[in-house]
Amino acid sequence: MSLIHPIQAVVSNRSGELIFAVLKNVIIAYRYDQTNGKYLEMGKWEDQFSRDEMIKIAVVKEQARQLAENEEKGIKKSKTNEGNTIEKKHDAKIPVPGPGAPPIYSQIRNLMISNDETMLLACADSDKSVLVFKIETLNNDNCLKLIKRQPFPKRPNAITITEDDKTVIIADKFGDVYSMLIESPVIENIDEEFEPILGHVSMLTGVLSTTNNGMKFVMTSDRDEHIKISHFPQSYIVDKWLFGHKEFVSSICIPSWNSNILVSAGGDHGIFLWDWIKGEKLDEFDFTDLVLPYINENHLAPDRFQNEENDLKEFAVSKLVSLPNNPYFAFFVEATKLLIILEVDQSTYKMKLLQKIVLPYYITFISTFSDDKTMGFNISLDNRESGDKDFVKFIALDTTSNTFSIKEEQSDEFNTSIVNSFSKEDSIVKVELDEVYPLYNIISLKKHGEHYS
Repeated sequence: MSLIHPIQAVVSNRSGELIFAVLKNVIIAYRYDQTNGKYLEMGKWEDQFSRDEMIKIAVVKEQARQLAENEEKGIKKSKTNEGNTIEKKHDAKIPVPGPGAPPIYSQIRNLMISNDETMLLACADSDKSVLVFKIETLNNDNCLKLIKRQPFPKRPNAITITEDDKTVIIADKFGDVYSMLIESPVIENIDEEFEPILGHVSMLTGVLSTTNNGMKFVMTSDRDEHIKISHFPQSYIVDKWLFGHKEFVSSICIPSWNSNILVSAGGDHGIFLWDWIKGEKLDEFDFTDLVLPYINENHLAPDRFQNEENDLKEFAVSKLVSLPNNPYFAFFVEATKLLIILEVDQSTYKMKLLQKIVLPYYITFISTFSDDKTMGFNISLDNRESGDKDFVKFIALDTTSNTFSIKEEQSDEFNTSIVNSFSKEDSIVKVELDEVYPLYNIISLKKHGEHYS
């Protein structure tokens, strides 16, 4: 029996009125109508890019390169009896994966909204591109207008946007960082025309843009336990490194209530709080005892790295976020149901547990909403066993009791809207259980003995 694919990511504008979600290779938009408590579908976009066409272009380019190389080496071409060169004309063959080859997924990643809330950004695995949508809230047919699709040489792993919303900064899986002006023309010859603005020697996992005393900086994290702070756009000037992690860094964020603070997490079993201006670690919060009751068979280490008892489990933070106007951070460990919310003492910069919330299914993504009326978190869940229920939970802060709770009625309304949007059997996001896209990739960043040899 088919099911609607779980939501891989969900973000909203600050008020929480506009919601954007990713299901498989589809982005869908809703508006929350506060008068009746319903969610209205505002737009939808499906990534229909043909990976075969991209491969064909690459094959043709390689054939042309080989022919040119052969000519330089003086390799003779085939000729007719009359001495005329035989031109071989045939369509480029597209390589076909052999038996046992892993499936190819057209993931949409790194969903985010611009600072002025007029644009939605994402990355498409199909052609390794950054997508920029204009959010047209007055367009009743489809509020998502694709205004730019820029492919990159390697797959983007993380993106951010500068404070003026003019430049997107892209960190890729091979350690290179690029910048892209949103209003610039699309670059076609990406291998020759794109130049990295900075680089790491390891896979990049996060990127941020910030300012301090009128100076601009870009911050990058990687698989090699590093956080690098560089000037921008003169990113060849390294301001400093933040050393302290012993495992990979998977998530970094800067709270708007104190832009001198940076918070990081990853394969270490702690949350790190930094004064990035001084380059000092201010605090570390160990969450091991909090999450151990929620660690399960999904966290068993790969067979080749297991211990003799076959009970070695590995876990890591998937994502952490900060609320814009309050000294709170929230994070979750990959493949667990537990959301952990921390509070920071702004006088001592020490972190403490504020609250734990157990969700009905494993968390796949977290983002925030916050304005003068309400604040909290948007949580997407791996609900594949739910019978098309509990796609998302909205968690809001009660300022009177200073506690967070799930907005069950509003969450149910959103889930109903998802079902209404994708209930048809031929829907692109309807899949079988074994066709669900991989949702848990963070722990694969962990290094074992083979990476140190």
